[in-house]
Amino acid sequence: MTHVSRVSFLSAVTAVFISSFSSSAFAQFTSHRVVYDLDLDTVSAAAQVETIDGQTHYSLERVCDGWETIEDYAISFGFGQNAVSNFISHYQTWESFEGGTFTFAVTENSTLDGDNQYEGYANISDSDAEAFYSNSENGIRELPEDTLFPTSHLRHLLGLARQGVRVSQSHLFLGGEEDGSLYFVNSVMGQRKTVKPDKTLGDLAEDGYWPINIAYYDPESVTPEPEYEISFQVQDNGVIRAYTVKYSDFSMKATLQSSELIKERQC
Repeated sequence: MTHVSRVSFLSAVTAVFISSFSSSAFAQFTSHRVVYDLDLDTVSAAAQVETIDGQTHYSLERVCDGWETIEDYAISFGFGQNAVSNFISHYQTWESFEGGTFTFAVTENSTLDGDNQYEGYANISDSDAEAFYSNSENGIRELPEDTLFPTSHLRHLLGLARQGVRVSQSHLFLGGEEDGSLYFVNSVMGQRKTVKPDKTLGDLAEDGYWPINIAYYDPESVTPEPEYEISFQVQDNGVIRAYTVKYSDFSMKATLQSSELIKERQC
């Protein structure tokens, strides 16, 4: 289940094209902190997972030189004969406003894989795109030219959705373990849904959201099936109202429990 932390969608999940990014455009996203409960949603007859009980705390904060995200997961997966597998992760990133620089630090602990830590950074410019892993033997990995980082990717999808574009493909760099840090993603954006403001969101609530589905593929894979998918409801201010993570034989849903507006720092 090591992909769970990098589902980080929220930090994965995450516009207008990069060439049109500006500090004023980024002001549309609101610094916030949210908490979601995680539960089993659907399960196939072939699935080994029988129950899911967890919670994730996520924050997106505009700091002086970019966007900082922190995502903490704690999940228990129940199997047959009362077997339980626990997974805990801390995923922290920083992304420059223009979307060209990204840093990541991941700490994971799981019943199956023990303790793991991953750190590094990535740069994208007109001349090259590379990722650097501090605890990897190879150290450096070239990235495709169309690679986006999580916050830039989410902004990109929202920008396309506002223009009426319904499908987008690109590479998405999430950080973490070298073999699981880069994905080819296929995104489908639906039409904006108008709803009553969610009281749980308080001052962060808006009167609608965009339904978006992202399918995550291994860039080297030739199979038509994604490793996983995330369907989510995102407001124009960047707040996720709810989301579902779909694997091949089960899915889990995230239900919003609390939210908090973060007062932005004085720079």
